[in-house]
Amino acid sequence: MPLSDHEQQLLDQLEKQLRSEDPRFARNISETQAAANGPGFSAKRFVVGILLTLAGLAATIFAIWMVASSAWWIALGVVGFGLMVAGMYWAFSRPRQIGDKTKRAQPSNGPKSEAKGPSGFMNRLEDRWEKRQRGE
Repeated sequence: MPLSDHEQQLLDQLEKQLRSEDPRFARNISETQAAANGPGFSAKRFVVGILLTLAGLAATIFAIWMVASSAWWIALGVVGFGLMVAGMYWAFSRPRQIGDKTKRAQPSNGPKSEAKGPSGFMNRLEDRWEKRQRGE
């Protein structure tokens, strides 16, 4: 059921108010939603992965059948097993988003409190402590 015009206007006003009062929180929420709504299941990726898995299974079975004639077929069995694992991984993994590489490559010009790792954790704790002291 769609929202009425009045409800949509109220929602827009609340969103603008949230963005003006706490832009960091609003940015985090929008990034979380963008990650959740990003590319998920891909039929093409699934079919290619299943085909790789079947090719690996066929190579492994063929290698097991032929190993009695020569021990060199063990290598084909190992390659076939690797194809099966790679195919299943490819079939069930999510495709990467286009912006993933650019997000990782961009240097962080933000304040020190947004740093990742143990120092980021300590900075967040310090920020929380300072907010408590100020009565926020």
